[in-house]
Amino acid sequence: MILQKKIIMGTPMAPAQIAIGDKIKDRFLVKKKLGEGSCGAVYLVFNTTDNKKAAMKVEPFMKSKDDEILKMEVYVLKKMQQSKHVCRLLTAGKTPSYSFLIMSLLGKELSDIRRRLHDRKMSLASVLKIGLQSTAAIHDLHKVGFVHRDVKPSNFAMGRDEKANTVFIFDFGLARQILFPDKDGKLKLREARKKVAFRGTVRYCSLNVHLYREQGRHDDLWSNV
Repeated sequence: MILQKKIIMGTPMAPAQIAIGDKIKDRFLVKKKLGEGSCGAVYLVFNTTDNKKAAMKVEPFMKSKDDEILKMEVYVLKKMQQSKHVCRLLTAGKTPSYSFLIMSLLGKELSDIRRRLHDRKMSLASVLKIGLQSTAAIHDLHKVGFVHRDVKPSNFAMGRDEKANTVFIFDFGLARQILFPDKDGKLKLREARKKVAFRGTVRYCSLNVHLYREQGRHDDLWSNV
């Protein structure tokens, strides 16, 4: 049995009005839908200026602004552009019915790769390489002051072409900023809340999450083990 997220997502004001063949910002042509989740859909788009494929994540406008999570993903991606373990942020914006984020296209998720293997087992060398790179990706996120709060194999993917051997971390919609600059510009740790809502995936989250405690950097690492 696969345990799903224990999160109640917000209610959209209306479905996102998007069709195959639409052109976004006069250069990204919508080619097909790649998938759909609880917070929106992902589309394959074609950049007509450089003839490259990209991915577009779409989130319909929510009845409550607090339920809009794509803006957090855009914010984190902007902070993470110096890391080799995140995709390139190409553009972001809004249409009359949805918000969107367009980023470089990644390869297969680690969860998909594992499912395709014989006995669903990776070699020791592969496990070590992926473990080191996924930990480095989490470290890069922590360095810019955020915790992911939903670390799991389906939120990591391999790159494409010349980056096919690089592990990428993505899906920052549940991320939370834990470090803020003080008046001198030094990063200070955010004060923990006494009780919080469940954020994450039951199968991979740490004990703290099950106890409804504030998540820190160590919780991301526990999820990655």
